[in-house]
Amino acid sequence: MIKAVIFDLWGTLFYEDINPHPFVEFSRKLGKNIEYGYKNEEEYQFIKKFERHFMTKPYEDVRIPIKSFLKELKIEATDGLIEDLNQILSKTGPFQKPYPETFKVLRELKHKEYRLGLISNCMYYGFKQLEQKFDLKEFFDATYMSFKTKILKPNPEIFRLMIDELRVNKKETAMVGDSIKDDVQAAENFGIKGILIDRQNKHPECKIRITTLEELNKFI
Repeated sequence: MIKAVIFDLWGTLFYEDINPHPFVEFSRKLGKNIEYGYKNEEEYQFIKKFERHFMTKPYEDVRIPIKSFLKELKIEATDGLIEDLNQILSKTGPFQKPYPETFKVLRELKHKEYRLGLISNCMYYGFKQLEQKFDLKEFFDATYMSFKTKILKPNPEIFRLMIDELRVNKKETAMVGDSIKDDVQAAENFGIKGILIDRQNKHPECKIRITTLEELNKFI
């Protein structure tokens, strides 16, 4: 019996209503063309490098991780390039929105007395802006952001910390997220149920899959 539901943040509960997505624009500026998500292992590894530089410390000024990221990529960190990338990553706040069903589903789960957790690989700057607009503490019993924990999904340690705080065991827990590798497979490798939120219907082959959070009851 499921007693706790852990959610990913971006692409699961919230999104950035801006086109192109800032990460897409960022990657294009560096000669890549990575859509929101990834198509192959090379793109996935680029995203992981980005997360290690930008999402494991609470940076107020993203110019700092920009410089270290460019250094790893062996790209010359000119003042103009640094400022362009800074502008791209710093403009997301006004475009942060919940999916239409997000708060309705969270309230229903709380009413049914599920314990709710939030795990995200995310930048401090963006999360800070989100918290200023929405009271996430109203819904979640535990919140683990990578910039605080210094742990990035799919590291299983983040799931261990979460279920310990929620006071549940693996069989009583489900993880909902939009990434097959970082959410679904990571959860299943740890021993908890993984549920893919596939809003654009890209992965019909996935057995435990929903296209809206309102379908979550089918699996919990």
